[in-house]
Amino acid sequence: MATAKSAPRAAKSATEAFEQMTGASNEAVRENIDRSLAAMSEASSFGKQNIEAWVASAAAAQKGFEALSARTVAFQKEAMEKHVAAAKSLMTSKSVQEFVEKQNDYAKSSFEAYVAELTTVSELVSGVAKETIAPINDRVNAVGQFIQTAQR
Repeated sequence: MATAKSAPRAAKSATEAFEQMTGASNEAVRENIDRSLAAMSEASSFGKQNIEAWVASAAAAQKGFEALSARTVAFQKEAMEKHVAAAKSLMTSKSVQEFVEKQNDYAKSSFEAYVAELTTVSELVSGVAKETIAPINDRVNAVGQFIQTAQR
C-alpha cells in the first residue's frame, strides 16, 4: 500500500520536474531566438549604413569630377582665348624684336597660368579625394569599434 500512495506523488514529482525542464529549455530557446533576431537586426542596420556610406562616397566623387571637369573646360577656354589674342598681337608686330618680346611675354604668362592652374587643380583633387574617402573611412572605423566591443 505504501507503493500505491507514493506512485501519485512520484508521478506528480516527475510531472513537475518535466515542466520545469521544458519551461527552462523553452526560455533558453526564446532567449537565443531574441538574441539572434537582435543580431540580425544589427547586422542589417550595419549593412544599410555601409551602403549609405558607399552612396555618399560615390556622390562626393561625382560632384568632385564635375567640378574638375568644369574647371578644366574653363581653363582650356581661357587659354585658347589668350592664345588667339597672342597670335593676333604677334601678327601686328612691326619688328622681329617686338615679335620676340611679345612671344616671350605670352610664353611666360602662359607658363605662370598653367602652374597656378595646376596648383589649384591639385588642391581640388586632394579635397575631392578626402571627401570621397571620408564616408568609407567612417564605416571602417565603425567596424573596428564593433569588433572591439564584440571581443569584450
